[in-house]
Amino acid sequence: MSDLDLIAAARVAGGPQPDISESLAGTPHVVPAGVRAAGLAGVGIGALCLIGGLAFGDHDTQNRTLGMFLTCLVYFMGVSQGGVMFSVAQTASLGRWGRPFKRIGESFAMFLPFLWLMYAAFLVGGGLRIYEWHEHPMEGAHKAVYLQPGFFIGRQLVGTLVLFSLSMLFVRNSLRPDLGAAAEKMGANAPAWWSRITVGWRGTAIEVEDAYQKNIKLAPVMIISYAIIFTMIAVDAVMSLAPHWVSNMFPGCIFVSSFWLGVNWICIISVFSRNWLGVAHVITPKHYHDLGKLMFALCVFWAYTFVAQLLPIWYGNMPEETGYLLLRLFVNPWAPFAKVVGVLCFLMPFTVLLSRGIKKIPTSLVAVSIVIATGVFCERFLLVMPQVWMQDSLPIGPVELGILAGFVGGFVTVVTSFLAQVPPVPFTDPFMTPNPADLHVHAHDDSHGHAH
Repeated sequence: MSDLDLIAAARVAGGPQPDISESLAGTPHVVPAGVRAAGLAGVGIGALCLIGGLAFGDHDTQNRTLGMFLTCLVYFMGVSQGGVMFSVAQTASLGRWGRPFKRIGESFAMFLPFLWLMYAAFLVGGGLRIYEWHEHPMEGAHKAVYLQPGFFIGRQLVGTLVLFSLSMLFVRNSLRPDLGAAAEKMGANAPAWWSRITVGWRGTAIEVEDAYQKNIKLAPVMIISYAIIFTMIAVDAVMSLAPHWVSNMFPGCIFVSSFWLGVNWICIISVFSRNWLGVAHVITPKHYHDLGKLMFALCVFWAYTFVAQLLPIWYGNMPEETGYLLLRLFVNPWAPFAKVVGVLCFLMPFTVLLSRGIKKIPTSLVAVSIVIATGVFCERFLLVMPQVWMQDSLPIGPVELGILAGFVGGFVTVVTSFLAQVPPVPFTDPFMTPNPADLHVHAHDDSHGHAH
């Protein structure tokens, strides 16, 4: 059997598509009042704290504010793009187990335009002042050329714009057949803005095939672009804060952990939204069990990238490299904070996710996801802030917490608002059903009641 035959066989639906008629009947859904109020409040608090820290703070406070803003930007670019890449990975691998989560991952793309605008404002609005090379130009031709402000800003904005635009195109292709098929069922009750995406509708069967062909070709382009552009973000936005330190594994650690972030936030958003979206019968404990196994695998991979990055620096014993680790692992106030990162990112999730049962209970799994998401944020904080704050206390205060609340509130508001307006699962996708060629083994009871 050829590769094309195998792909065609994998696309065969194994049963009826999921019934989300009740969910469609309630579209557009109403985001729970508490969620909307908390999200908007977070945005307001974040804006006030950012303005206050920059406009009324002294030089150190301004640097702390910019450092926290950069930390949140890098973190939520990882969350948002990581969620999209989960959907891309499902498409590229012809995966079925994660399809019910696919629309939730795609919804994260809606926050990318806001992140791009905030990143542009940071880069052109004075954020480069926290970079040592900006205040004190580098010696050596290659670094002096690479770390030129104009070149730095240009490649960051162009690179992220390309990746984010590809993400929006991928989501549009994925969304079109669902919106068209849903509009046929809902008639005049379908939201008017859907027609801008479904213009020229040719019928469900044709549109499903067209969306598949477009995204199966776009997926590998996005995977390669993600690796390249997030490598650039890791090197420029984070590593160049310490311009004399280099690590070849650092970019890989950033873009793999960003994918891990996306998976954990998919778990968080799905658990808290599947009931009011009316898809709890589609996103089941079995799906969370599978998602938990992926979370566990990425937890182990995070530890691997950390150790593989740490060991060569340590046994090489080169001052220009070991200094970066000494500051974060052995110098107060960062040393205790680094231990917290290790517990939240590895020790706790590794131990808990060994349990098969916990991975099958959505409320338990989401608690682990929140711990991991918090741990990775602490890791990003540990990477950025020691380069902009040289005092003997942790730079965690009302301004920093307010800025974080602003990003969390903005992300939750944008994602839930989008999910409320569209079919929350890709119900026309033929990969939403099990492959009939798969072998499933179940216990069998004979006439005497004994299981074989």
